Amino acid sequence: MVELPDVQNQEALLPIDLDKVGLVGIVKRVKITKDGEEIILLPSISAFINLPRNMRGIHMSRSIETIEEIIEEISYRPVGSIEEFCEKLVKTLLEKHDYASNATVNMESPLIFDVKSGETGVKRQKNYVVYVKAVGERREGEIATKIFLGVSGQGMTVCPCGQEITKDYSRIMLKNRARELQISDESIEKILNLIPIASHSQRCKAKIMIEVPKEQLVGIKDLTQIIEESMSGVTQDVLKRPDEAQLIRIAHLNPKFVEDTARHIIYRSAQKFKELPDSTEIVVEVESMESVHGYNAYATKATTLGEIRKALRLFPK
Repeated sequence: MVELPDVQNQEALLPIDLDKVGLVGIVKRVKITKDGEEIILLPSISAFINLPRNMRGIHMSRSIETIEEIIEEISYRPVGSIEEFCEKLVKTLLEKHDYASNATVNMESPLIFDVKSGETGVKRQKNYVVYVKAVGERREGEIATKIFLGVSGQGMTVCPCGQEITKDYSRIMLKNRARELQISDESIEKILNLIPIASHSQRCKAKIMIEVPKEQLVGIKDLTQIIEESMSGVTQDVLKRPDEAQLIRIAHLNPKFVEDTARHIIYRSAQKFKELPDSTEIVVEVESMESVHGYNAYATKATTLGEIRKALRLFPK
């Protein structure tokens, strides 16, 4: 058999190293078994390694072989989390690509939970997106890994500025008709503090990515709860009239800017994961689909739990 040339191992045309080279958008079926329950995911997987300056290219087939092998392995030796699955991938990538010093695996998959809807408590399906990022690096003959778990979800936000403008306008209107309506200034303030004051509202998307230290787990449902509790209100696919009225009232009693939502997600994350070390990295992104503007509003923060805790200690109780 004729030996074919190894073009990838040829000298690079230009002596420039590359940070990430690999495959993107590989969709596979992945089975996770946790607490006796089987979960089937259909993730989109990306796998990268770095390329030294002297090599022309990476051996792409080794990367796709790694993904296929690990998926086959977990079919008869199940893993208990998607984090474990991605960690296996990143370690095997470095074992197969012995010329690389680091590797990265990104995974993104829809995930559906059963949730109770409205006052009826009827179970409905709700869609989220789960993310995992695994980073591997060679250190003194060993492969050190860092794993991140993330979730994106959505809710409803009500603009505080629009609400205050509407409240002030309503106050002026009531005062102009105070004699006709036979109400005092004190009564006007009581009315304005009692009834929901109109503002523009919008659907708001948020994403959390948090580092998962060894031997410690971060629950996906905990992350979705943090996102939804940081919004003005929780969106539902099915809303009967009483549920819709309640949602609108609750949301308008809890108005939030996109900045408020981002800060509340950061705060709730620090409160929820008190057992995680200060060095734990966290990234929060929030995007508000503005209803009265032709653009969206966006806020983000990349930090550590230690920095958040330090900031909160300075916050007056």
